[in-house]
Amino acid sequence: MDSSEFFTLETDTSPWGSTEVTRLHTDLLDQIAAAPTPSWSDPEIAKALAELAHDEYQRFGTNGSELDNVEARKLLASLKAVLGRIGMRSIDFGFRDFESFRNYWIRKGASGPGGWQARRDLLADLFDPIHDRLDALSSGGVGPKLTDEALTALSDPGAIRDHLDRIERNLDDDPRLAVGSAKELVESTAKLVLMRCGVQYGKSDDLPSLVSKAHTALGINAKQVNEGAENAVGIRTLLSAVSRIGVGMAELRNQVGTGHGQTEVPTWVTPRHARLAVGAAHVWCQFVLETLEQRSS
Repeated sequence: MDSSEFFTLETDTSPWGSTEVTRLHTDLLDQIAAAPTPSWSDPEIAKALAELAHDEYQRFGTNGSELDNVEARKLLASLKAVLGRIGMRSIDFGFRDFESFRNYWIRKGASGPGGWQARRDLLADLFDPIHDRLDALSSGGVGPKLTDEALTALSDPGAIRDHLDRIERNLDDDPRLAVGSAKELVESTAKLVLMRCGVQYGKSDDLPSLVSKAHTALGINAKQVNEGAENAVGIRTLLSAVSRIGVGMAELRNQVGTGHGQTEVPTWVTPRHARLAVGAAHVWCQFVLETLEQRSS
């Protein structure tokens, strides 16, 4: 999708003849803001909208845009709505249309002679992080992925994909929620592995217990390593470390996750911490699913 999709060719008639003009497709923007469209994915729409909004607001701040103030407001509102659907809910431009953008750049000291470059810089500071995030999504996402080969170990990996999608949407904008989703990803994977292996588990099994049972069912419990096996010490050490991921995930989620009523907001949690949790969850899930696939085949 490109920005041309947001414009429509219309015919203006007058006593002197007919003229074809290009106008912003405001009905399409309304549809996009209200709900996803089957024609394009939300990341595709967001990318095209972000480029168009950046261009039009830059034109207004330098040489002038052909959009009017109402169209500029609708363009930015549609962009924010789509960004919100893909997890980028914390975007705050500081203005909502051309008129408020003018007030914004005056407050920022970007008026007067030569102010056009300062206005371009203001917009770059606002839009470049959005462009970078959307580029990351289009090139494979901002979070780690499980390989298709690993997911083939499960007859229905829908629950796993759901957790991965939720992590994708919240990793940068809601790291606490991403931590909780990472814990749930490990938990769901452990349960699916146990079901595939025919091992029962109960409501009393917490995450460390589920991880331990999954390791034992797959024959990758550190205690199951043969003493005489080549590199037994190193393998046992790695397996012990991997098995501890479940404990760490449960503890971190209890401390910062959104699933429990907290008496204080853990403001220290950043996307860096979420990436650590998500990365650990990915390592464990990839390893056990690959092991399950190998055992099955």
